[in-house]
Amino acid sequence: MISPDIIEEVKRLADPVVLIGTRVKLWKSGIAYAGSCPFHEERQASFRVYPKDKHFVCYGCGASGDIFQFFQRADGKAFPTVVRELAASLGIVIPPDRSPTVQERRERDEHVALLAACEAATTHWQRNLWGSAGGKAREYLAERRVTDEAVRAFRLGFALPDWHDLERALGSAKIAHAVQHAAGVIASREVSAKGLRYHDRFRDRVVLPIEDIQGRAIGFGARALGSDSEAKYLNGPETPLFKKSRVLFGLRQARDVIRNSGRVLLVEGYFDVIALHQAGFTYAVAACGTTLSREQVELLVGVGCKELVLLFDGDEAGAIAAARAARVLLQANLTATVARVPISSHGQSDPDVLVARSGRRGMEEVLDATKPLTEFLIDDAIQRHADGFGVQAPVEHKLAVLRTVMPFVLAAPEGLPRATFERAVARRLGIDIGPLRQELQRAARAERPGSHP
Repeated sequence: MISPDIIEEVKRLADPVVLIGTRVKLWKSGIAYAGSCPFHEERQASFRVYPKDKHFVCYGCGASGDIFQFFQRADGKAFPTVVRELAASLGIVIPPDRSPTVQERRERDEHVALLAACEAATTHWQRNLWGSAGGKAREYLAERRVTDEAVRAFRLGFALPDWHDLERALGSAKIAHAVQHAAGVIASREVSAKGLRYHDRFRDRVVLPIEDIQGRAIGFGARALGSDSEAKYLNGPETPLFKKSRVLFGLRQARDVIRNSGRVLLVEGYFDVIALHQAGFTYAVAACGTTLSREQVELLVGVGCKELVLLFDGDEAGAIAAARAARVLLQANLTATVARVPISSHGQSDPDVLVARSGRRGMEEVLDATKPLTEFLIDDAIQRHADGFGVQAPVEHKLAVLRTVMPFVLAAPEGLPRATFERAVARRLGIDIGPLRQELQRAARAERPGSHP
């Protein structure tokens, strides 16, 4: 039997608009979110989800209830099964009907303890930022035009230039060193004749909490304030809570806008996200310093993403980042486009710099110039290997272009998406579609396991 306390916890953390939005396309309508009822055929959107009271109603067929009843009705599953599935999606561990094993109790307790440590660290760093010691950090944020409102919305903090500030603070809150270390907020080193010694992982840095979809801090990134730091940006380690490939910075702040618009703006940096949100592009998120993963795309689809715009720096690194994200996006059922930030006279091409320099209008001009992902991939390969020439390029250059784009073509789903991509490549290079498809088939066979002697 599932504890009533756990049921209430699932209900408290569950966002009905996010969860029901994975099944029904919803849009804001007054105090509710509207959509077409999934339980009967209708031409008018009579289905409503009320986020404040966490319930749904269909004014057409009369279906109504809470988040549990929605999924019971939609999936035909029993109440306990629905509770367990929703709990798992929220990171809530439900003990099995049998008595939990020692290992299961340990994992559950660790999960709770790590969340508490991350939350306590976030609160402590926020106090530092707004306290007397945070003047330098506040000046830095002001120089980057980060408003106080944005600082609070993204829960930014300041790690003092002290080796043991956070360690002491969490220790005073009875959070053990082992838990602090497992949460990734302190580091350790072996000291000769003294054994293991702990110290703060982040020092003299602005700290940016990375939150899960429920808004719980689970990991951290940090930006150095001093010029003598070894790394300008420092990311915390992966932990039982924090996996880089499964989170997106800014998603908690952007999810409602994404749900209503169906659009996502994917950038590379933490401060790019913050600058874009301040400029009104509140559907921006970042991939936490990692190549876009399948799990991150699933997260975006889960909150209603239908169109994804890759907004990367206009330099070589930005082009490479777009290409790395391409394979995952080509396999997803999303409309993907690419926008490039032009390089300024000072050699900068970051979205936050563009917003600071040209404001919202400058960013709108960049977004108006987006091109489809497949077109970008072909253009980039032609620019790299054929000096920008397509049909007129020498045969050797065309072959180099083909070798570059072939993995992307093969990543596209078979059928119309791949066939359309193939025709675009053939047209841009002035080659027959037949030989191109034969070459792709050979490449596909070569990629299959066991195809090599």
